[in-house]
Amino acid sequence: MPAIELPNGQSAIIYSKDEISERVARNISRAYMSAAGSAAKLATNGFDADNPATWSVFSDISETDRDAIDGYQAQLIAGMVRSWTLGELPTVETALDLPRKTFEVLAGACGEEFNRTDDFSPDGAIDPKAPTAD
Repeated sequence: MPAIELPNGQSAIIYSKDEISERVARNISRAYMSAAGSAAKLATNGFDADNPATWSVFSDISETDRDAIDGYQAQLIAGMVRSWTLGELPTVETALDLPRKTFEVLAGACGEEFNRTDDFSPDGAIDPKAPTAD
């Protein structure tokens, strides 16, 4: 269970990817797939986050697509925070009430843990126990 240092001296403990339930993993995966589909629509329509001239494309997608893009990180936080110094555990709704920097740090850490692969050791060498394509 990784510990995360948050802004303003706060902290959180998140579940490792091996500890979360199948239900939580499916909710996060569904949120990711929805966000990826919505992001693909943006890309198809020419959206480029680094080019302000294309930002108007974002207004052309549906509210559902916008919610999907925003919801993935909130789903990560709601599903992976085991404990924290901020009071009651977050839900998808209350995660969106976090200060922006806290949200970003926590979403990033939860995303890294959720998407962690065990095929490499900390020094970058391939884990000898990892399955191979042989």
